Amino acid sequence: MDFVMPQLAVGSSADAADGAALQAAGIDTLLSLAPLARPAEVALQLGLAVADRVALPGATIGAAAAFLAARIAAGHRVLMHCEQGISRSPALAACFLHEHLGLPLDAAFARVRAARPQADPHPALVASIHAHYAGAAVPAVDLSGNENPCGPSPAACAAITRELAQLHRYPSVDAAALRSLLAGRAGLSPAHVLIGNGACELIDLAMRSLVGSGGEVLIPDPAFPAYRSAADRTGARVVRVPLDGADYRFDAFRERITPATRMVVVASPHNPTGTLMSPADWTRLRHALPPGAALLLDEAYRDYALDQDLIDGIADLRDGAPVLVLRSLSKVEGLAGLRIGYGYAPPEIVRRMTALCPQYHLGSLAQAAALAALQDERHRGASIAANARERDVLMSGLARLGVDFVPSAANFVLLRAPRDALTRLGERGVAVKCMARYGLPQHIRVSVGLPVENARFLAALGELLREDQDCRDAVPA
Repeated sequence: MDFVMPQLAVGSSADAADGAALQAAGIDTLLSLAPLARPAEVALQLGLAVADRVALPGATIGAAAAFLAARIAAGHRVLMHCEQGISRSPALAACFLHEHLGLPLDAAFARVRAARPQADPHPALVASIHAHYAGAAVPAVDLSGNENPCGPSPAACAAITRELAQLHRYPSVDAAALRSLLAGRAGLSPAHVLIGNGACELIDLAMRSLVGSGGEVLIPDPAFPAYRSAADRTGARVVRVPLDGADYRFDAFRERITPATRMVVVASPHNPTGTLMSPADWTRLRHALPPGAALLLDEAYRDYALDQDLIDGIADLRDGAPVLVLRSLSKVEGLAGLRIGYGYAPPEIVRRMTALCPQYHLGSLAQAAALAALQDERHRGASIAANARERDVLMSGLARLGVDFVPSAANFVLLRAPRDALTRLGERGVAVKCMARYGLPQHIRVSVGLPVENARFLAALGELLREDQDCRDAVPA
């Protein structure tokens, strides 16, 4: 058998029947393209009826590539075999490299032949593979934006459709129905509710109304760049509060609070680390504020933090604390394209912020979609469960690859990147987030995607690591 990538070997039926060799190579899964009884050393086997010297059906190509992607993403090593390991298994290995590593077909076939020189897929197989992929480049995988890969709430899409006939009418000037729904859910009055064009607009309004020119604002470092850019536009003085590795440290905030502090920003889960501030540190921080200062709690990713001890900023508001809690419909609800953010704050802060908003600043389609999405519990639950499941797959895959990453409570993972990772992953059709703007040039952030997207990312990342290791091995000691 020969490995065309660290998790995938190609071989013959004799290779697949050799239990000792399978164990030595760490093979625990077989994709059999020729009849073979499952060896005792193999935990899982899929058999596909694939004839040689005839065109491969598209369904067979898809089934083989999907099986390989799922098993490799789950951490298994797979041997794909046919009778001699010369035609059928090398051909389908090239399909997998094309779909899940983004290699052009010719490069994929060349990779297989380089690993297994005897490989000589029959021309009928090669022609059918080229025909299968003709005119349909492998779509790029975008894991850079922390978007919901499950898509938007179907209820929100239906609400937009119903609203289309009323586009000649102006929207509700104060989004009263949406404010009422959000207030009821939090056990607050509508006077406590803010609505904006995304949470970014609310961050901007908070800086303008609560900090102002010359005021001090404490911002974690690293952090979502929108905090700093909003403060800079206002003319505020930014005081950076370094994280302790990837974690919040209360003393770092306390040491930097002065009588001039007007706002302290906390994101939990934090972007880009996916880590949480503890409720105890939050309470200490709230009590450390000087008079006239406010706490901004960004909870855009809160819904993803299952079974975690979370800050209860809403309870602080009920107690009259100067707290501004921001949330977003861009994540779980899948409405990033409509730019809908909301928040809760003391009524006086709400009045100051909304006084800066232009009239009709949230359109009717956005309002209708938001109302429907917030009540679509099926979509919300499915999105949260899918993220938890695939986040575990992603982090387990990174651990198996030996990559340094931060365990995340959100829908993304921060990791230390191989050299030129952004460019090299992009060449394989996988987009991730560059962290240079966050002050972390050696890191990338990858969003949790669909199973096939996460599998493709992990396969591509594994290729980068293998290439780097090959380069290191080639340097004389």
